[in-house]
Amino acid sequence: MKFQKEADWHPSMNRTVSVNVTLMFLVLIFGISAATVIKPQNERSETENRSLAMRPSFSIDTLLSGQFAKDYESYLSDQFIGRDGWITLKTDFELAAGKKDISGVYFAKDGYLIESHEGSFTTDQAKANISLLASFAKKEAEALGADHMTVMIVPNAVDILREKLPAFAQPYDEEAYISQVRAALPDGVFFDTGKILNEHKDEEIYYRTDHHWKTLAAWYVYQAWAKEKGFSVGVYSPVTVTEDFEGTISSKLGIRGRADSIQRYDPAEAEDYYLVYNQSDDVRNSIYDDSFLDKKDKYSYFYGGNYGLIQSKMPESRTGRKLLIIKDSYAHCFAPFTYADFDEVDLLDLRYYNASLSDLIASGGYTDILFLQNASGFAEETSFAKLGT
Repeated sequence: MKFQKEADWHPSMNRTVSVNVTLMFLVLIFGISAATVIKPQNERSETENRSLAMRPSFSIDTLLSGQFAKDYESYLSDQFIGRDGWITLKTDFELAAGKKDISGVYFAKDGYLIESHEGSFTTDQAKANISLLASFAKKEAEALGADHMTVMIVPNAVDILREKLPAFAQPYDEEAYISQVRAALPDGVFFDTGKILNEHKDEEIYYRTDHHWKTLAAWYVYQAWAKEKGFSVGVYSPVTVTEDFEGTISSKLGIRGRADSIQRYDPAEAEDYYLVYNQSDDVRNSIYDDSFLDKKDKYSYFYGGNYGLIQSKMPESRTGRKLLIIKDSYAHCFAPFTYADFDEVDLLDLRYYNASLSDLIASGGYTDILFLQNASGFAEETSFAKLGT
């Protein structure tokens, strides 16, 4: 009889436990969601070095189109309370399960975190960007001469460091995509940075925790480009400015404890220059911003980060040449090497520049244009329609 009574009691107990667990789960989910909505919004993640999705405005049109639900999901994901901790926990669990590919990042040899960029090079946007660049390059090569118009599409680590990837990994379509860019351009315009980087792939030419190439890689490419253009290459000395750089890829995965060093290259003969930011009264006398070495975004040590237009001017005319670099942040460690070759070096970032590019070129008196972008960034960018403005 005692056994029977216990048997009769257990189902009820199980139901009670199930109800309690369900209630606790619902309270947890809705409580966290409510806390996420109530807490102040963060406009930017210092950890991931990117802007975060903000609470979307409601309208009947966005509701019916489905855009409101999509934007609200992005908002909850980006503003989720304790988000950084959850990202780290998720990564730890997946690593414990033996995964070598997490959130589009390979855990490669020698401690490298390498983004896969799967799907980046086969989209309509990627194809359109080739056409937009080709039209622009043709126009400027005709105006300046093919030897004064250069395009550098810098391969990402997934292409150059493929021997470090896990056995199952593929570099996808990056190399083929860069070949398509080259084929679309006028003769003599494309500069093959991949060839130079492959010659030095056994050296530390990419960061282990970040998506950028290192200054050493930019130095190798600059030397080859300068030789092709007939510039004299000066003597430079590397200076390590930090050994505590945890880049955007490690931040994306919530990984701590891995760090890179950042170097600048100082010329034997110091260049005299000043910088004008966004054609304003913001005038500086150094490429480097030491304040960022104490922040998460240490790569912004170069030029203080991304701006629409940074004009680097030499007080006296020495060469009679002016260079416009249409760039992403890969150019930030490359551009300083060009200061010995030009009287002015302007860095233009189309993501942050909304004036007319053709007007800038017409008034700028440029003798040379360099288009320098990393491959995945170029393929994914949505601002290149401005090349025709």
